[in-house]
Order: sequence, then structure tokens, then C-alpha cells
Amino acid sequence: MNAPPTNEARLRRLWPAGAVLLAAALAALWFLLRPAAPAAVPVASSPAAKSPADGVELSDEQLRSQGITSAAVAAATQLPLPGLPAQAGAALESSARVAVPYAGVVTRILVDEGAPVRRGQALARLRSQTLLAAQGELARARSEATAAAQQARRDALLLSEGIIAASRHEQSQARAGAAEAGRRQAEGALANLRPAAGGQPGEYELLAPIAGQVLRRLVAPGQALAALDEAFVVAEPGPLDVTFTAPVRVRGALTPGLAVRLPDGGAARVVAVGADTDPASQSLRLRARMAGGAAGAGYVAGQQFSVTLMLPAPAGTLAVPTAALLPAGQGHLLFRRDGRRIRAVRVQEMLGGDAETSIVRADGLSPGAQVVTHGTALLKSLIAAE
Repeated sequence: MNAPPTNEARLRRLWPAGAVLLAAALAALWFLLRPAAPAAVPVASSPAAKSPADGVELSDEQLRSQGITSAAVAAATQLPLPGLPAQAGAALESSARVAVPYAGVVTRILVDEGAPVRRGQALARLRSQTLLAAQGELARARSEATAAAQQARRDALLLSEGIIAASRHEQSQARAGAAEAGRRQAEGALANLRPAAGGQPGEYELLAPIAGQVLRRLVAPGQALAALDEAFVVAEPGPLDVTFTAPVRVRGALTPGLAVRLPDGGAARVVAVGADTDPASQSLRLRARMAGGAAGAGYVAGQQFSVTLMLPAPAGTLAVPTAALLPAGQGHLLFRRDGRRIRAVRVQEMLGGDAETSIVRADGLSPGAQVVTHGTALLKSLIAAE
């Protein structure tokens, strides 16, 4: 027969069941004494969600954190037409191109580019065989004019004494007039030069027709020149002209007096508009006069740059900061700001502009309204366009 179990054996058989009961009791105690879960907090609606067409209202903190700034819309008075190729040059009425009156060879250059000159100052020396003939012609013309004048005076005296007929007197007067005209013509041909002092026969000096500065020298020592070849360009000090071209599509708006904006912020004023169109570029030539003072001091004749022509703006158009325009599909958007409320406005027509100002037509805007100039990309994701 088996021996009855001892107390130690009984305890070993009861231990698993007791452990289970103890764990269950501890779990029940934890469930009763656990801390209560916090109540759910409703999340405020965010302005980052799409809003209806009436816009969105942002708090002052949101406006500051997103760096949203705005500027006023104005009624457009001028339509900028930028990027027009231009060149500075001497004013027409204050510059002169010095041409060679007689063919010859340059023997000496007396002034160089940039040099100031007086009226009548020698610019260069040339030796010309043609000049020798012209000087001989002048001597003959002077001699003939003197002889014809003396004969006319004698015939006038004889006519008064009744010795000769009136017809003879008339003939002598006509010869004297023709001889005098020949003398003036011969002297006029040599008016802009003078024989070079101590020079070779047929050597003459080319003279400056006006006082000013030598803008360009087109000749060099030893160069052979034909009659009427250009040798120098001389200009008086003063404002420069700007010549540029504008597309023929704006021909109806081109008139003298239009403002021209220069790259350095200076200004010019249109003084002449071309009457014919360049067939290749379909553009018209214009000439403007730079304003005096420091505005045009940074330019020199021949310098090339781009200008902005300020055309009259069409009625009913608005001038908005270019930074306020946001591309949207085939057009552009503007964001009107009324206090903290901002709504999108679609641009109906973009007429033009430059880096600073654009000229547009847009319903829902009027002069004085505020449009957002910084933060437009964020607003596009917040606001539906009208």
C-alpha cells in the first residue's frame, strides 16, 4: 500500500493554483486603482485647408509668422515697355562730322580722341595735289574778279559821259558779278582748311568747325583719303541723345515727349519718332534727349544698353507691384488684403510692365486697394480663386 502524502507534497500541488489566483487578484486591484484617461481635446480648424472664394481670415500672429506683406494698387498712368536696345550719341545740333575737302595723304595727327578743341583749331595735316590746283584756281578767280570789277567801274564812268552804250555797261556788270561769284566759291572751298605753316607744297590743316571734344578719330598717319571722307567727329559738351527702337505695334502711342527710363535710374525724353519701319525687325527708330545733370553723366557716346519706354496706360488699367503677381495656369492671380481677410482675384488682362510695376485689368480691385506682395505662394494653397 502507498503511504499517505506528506504536508510538503500537498503544498507543491497547491502552489500553481495559488499563483494563478494571486495574479488575478493583483490584476483586479490594478484595474480598480488605474488613473483615468484624459478627455479628448477637439482640434481647432486650420487655415491650411482650402477656403471658399470669399477668402480666408488670418490672425495677426499668422500674418507675421508667414511674412505676409502688402502694397497699394494705383491707377495706371504709364505702361512700361522694357528691354529696348539703345545707344548713346552726341546731340544732332551740337555735333559735327569733319570731312576731308580734298583728297590727299595724312601727314600728321594733331589731336586724338577725347581731346578738347577750339573752333578753328587744327585737327590733322594732309598733303594734296588737288589742293595745289584749288589754290591756283582761287588765285585766278581773285584776279578775274578784281579785273572785272575795275572794268565795270570804268564802263560806268564812260556811260555817264555818254561815250559807251548802256548795253556795254550791262555786260561789264554781269561779268563782274560772275567773277565775284567764282571768287566766293573758290574761297568757300578752302574755308575749312589752311595751308600748313612751314609745310610742304599742297599740305593743309583740317580745322575743327566747332568748339568741343573729339569723340572719334577715323584717320591715321600715312592713310590715303578721298575727297569728303570722314576724318573726325567733334561734339559740344552737353546732354547726349539716346537712339533706340520700339515695336511697330505701339506706333499709335509713339509721340515726342514720352519719358524714357535709363538703366541707372536717369531719364530721357523722346524728341523724334521715325516715320518708316525697319522691314527686318518691324520696329521704328526713336531719338530721346538725356536729362541734364548727374543722371546722364555715366554715359559716353557709342555706349549700348537697354531702356524702358513709358507709354500712356489705357484707361481703366491698374498699376500693381510685379512681386504681387502669382502665375496660375495660363494667367495670373492677385491676393487682395482687407485687414486680416485675404481673397484671391484673377487678372483678366496683363498689358505689360517691368521688374517693379505691372499694368493689369482685374475685377475686384480699385486704386487704393492692398495686394499681397510677399507670401503669395502659401496663399495660393489656402484660397480658391474667383
